[in-house]
Amino acid sequence: MTDINQISSENNLRYNLDSFGLITLEKLVKWTKFVGIMNIITGAMYCLTILIFSIPTVIMGIITIFMGTKLTHAASHLQFALQNKDSISFTTAMDQFRSYFLINGILLIITISFIVLCLLIVIFFFGSIMELFNESGFDYSISAMLTLLN
Repeated sequence: MTDINQISSENNLRYNLDSFGLITLEKLVKWTKFVGIMNIITGAMYCLTILIFSIPTVIMGIITIFMGTKLTHAASHLQFALQNKDSISFTTAMDQFRSYFLINGILLIITISFIVLCLLIVIFFFGSIMELFNESGFDYSISAMLTLLN
């Protein structure tokens, strides 16, 4: 069996990056900061729409602001890790990225589920919806279209 201290010493991150790797990580830091700040601004705008759209937009705004702060923290830690070769900051940055993508993934699953639910409701009530349109006096059937063409 291996000792816990031996395992923790083996898990230290040691990375050597060439110039292309450093440039790539520096670009990642810049874009992460940009997207994080834009998420925070977008979230603030969502929160300001409480007067128009009510509570759901505020919830979206708070989640978006939270996701933006995760990205800006990740960018700061990643930049510190690059400048100081600090593995703890690098690990913290990766954890912030993990949190961001976890929240984003959950929101995507919720969105897809909501879209599927809406489609199922529309399919289920399609007959009632078409009957409602037909009550308006306009005949939407193909035979009515054919008689108009003749």
